[in-house]
Amino acid sequence: MTSHHAANADTADATPEAGLVWVYHFEPDGTAKPLAGDALGAALESHTGWTWVHLSLADTRCRLWLAHHAPISELAREALTGSDEHMRFDVVGHEIVGVVPDLQQELSQTGEVLVRVRFVMTERLLISARRTPAHSVDRNRRAIEAGKRFPTAVSFLDAIVDQFADAVAHMAERLGAELDGIEDFVLMHDEPADHRPRLGRVRSQAVRVHRHLQQLRGMFHRIEQRLVMEKTPLAQPIGALAQKLDAIDHEFGTVQERARLLLDEMAAKMTEITNRRLFTLSILTACLLPPTLVTGFFGMNTKDMPFQNTDGGTWCALAVAFAAGALSYWALRRMRAF
Repeated sequence: MTSHHAANADTADATPEAGLVWVYHFEPDGTAKPLAGDALGAALESHTGWTWVHLSLADTRCRLWLAHHAPISELAREALTGSDEHMRFDVVGHEIVGVVPDLQQELSQTGEVLVRVRFVMTERLLISARRTPAHSVDRNRRAIEAGKRFPTAVSFLDAIVDQFADAVAHMAERLGAELDGIEDFVLMHDEPADHRPRLGRVRSQAVRVHRHLQQLRGMFHRIEQRLVMEKTPLAQPIGALAQKLDAIDHEFGTVQERARLLLDEMAAKMTEITNRRLFTLSILTACLLPPTLVTGFFGMNTKDMPFQNTDGGTWCALAVAFAAGALSYWALRRMRAF
């Protein structure tokens, strides 16, 4: 109990800047320098370059910094801390406020769960926030550490969305390769294994990402038209991203359609296999029914039963049963039942 109260006291006493995930200041040539939280104020007051602040909304200290220290409008604060998961991209005065999708970043690989990255951008400041680690943001942070330059906040935001586009493009390639394997197996085997659960997972994932891509590309196309009318420098990178998203969305639409067609083909093949087995069972039933009637007749405990007192009567009854089955088989062949 004492340690719990001590932890709460440490959190309460810590400055809000101590909870920031990453802070980088970029010079006009695009070179970046990581900053400690206590140096953020001086960086924001600088008249050269721009600053990137990345927040974790799960940390109370980050929310405190947003509420009391972030140099942004009240509308931007609401967008960063709100619970609305709908994608948005709005230009409000000198600020650009947005909510864009990203893939969750797992420990050693990119996840498949879609998350949200919220951001507010001005000419000299970009604040991004997320509740769970995001793949595109983490990749760009690694690119900064490797020496990549981002001369403007717009170029960095463009890189984040571009990384997301690349990640979902790789996902489309992986889903397509999985469909190729299933398709080859279905075409090469008359009685393929039931891959419908795998196809269902592929189609479900493709539909989910396709839906988000449609919303994102529609949003970018709308904002592109507005930026072109306003003749802002953002129009060109936003238009390029919109075209890239169009191509990736087409790939996911193709994957979705292929998965649907394969599901239909797999269902048709499974139905054909079931019908074939039912047909074989029906023929066997038709051939065995007359012998069954014969054995049932000779199983009655009544007087004057044929072959009851005849030597080899059992074999005679068996011959009658066999003849009844052969007659049924001949009749079915005569009627071209199979």
